[in-house]
This record gives sequence, C-alpha cells and structure tokens, in this order.
Amino acid sequence: MKKIAFYLTLFIGLTTISQSCKKDTTNDPVTQTITETIRVNQSYQFDLGSFGDEEGASISKQANHFSISSVDREVNTGKVIYKYTPATNFVGTDEVEIKSARGSNGSSPNNKIILTTMKFTVTN
Repeated sequence: MKKIAFYLTLFIGLTTISQSCKKDTTNDPVTQTITETIRVNQSYQFDLGSFGDEEGASISKQANHFSISSVDREVNTGKVIYKYTPATNFVGTDEVEIKSARGSNGSSPNNKIILTTMKFTVTN
C-alpha cells in the first residue's frame, strides 16, 4: 500500500511539473497587415481603438520615409490613433509596425498583444 501511495504521489508531482514547464501559447501575438495607397504629401490616420489606462500602443518598427509617424492617445476618448505623413515629395513604399497591448486588469500584464503592420504605397 505504501508503494502505491508513493508512486501515485510521484506521478501527480511529475504531471504537475510537466504541465508548469509547457510553453504558454495563449499569449502569442496576433498579427495583421493593412495595405494603404496614399498620394504624395497626403496624411493618413488609423484608429487602433480605445484602450484602458494600463493598455496602449507603440511603434515597434519605425517607417523609413516619413515626416510624421506617431501613435497618439486622445485624452478624452482613450482612443489611440496612428498618424503617418510621408516625407516631402516621397514616392514609393514604406512600412511601419505598431504593437498594441490589451487585456490588463490593472494588476496583471496585458495578455493580448497585436502586431499591426501598415504597408504604404505613396503615389503621384
């Protein structure tokens, strides 16, 4: 009987350790790509949505050919807006990656990460 209890305890312990060592894939980033065509010197805005106090967005890979490329939070609404204006008279392609973090309850980290790639084609 003691051997059965020992092996049962050992099995439960090893199962618990095994489960705690597995990679948690529930927090893998979600990726999305948005393709936009704009005219030379034209400004573009993208609404990333409303975010809570502990949530937000930032540029994780900056564009190469810009005069404005920024993420700003509207104070009154909590909305986060990405703003892009190509460099003066630039014609071609540009790309920026924005990392959004959501799901915080105020005491835990954000558990939903979204990587948004914005691909711009700037034409005459």
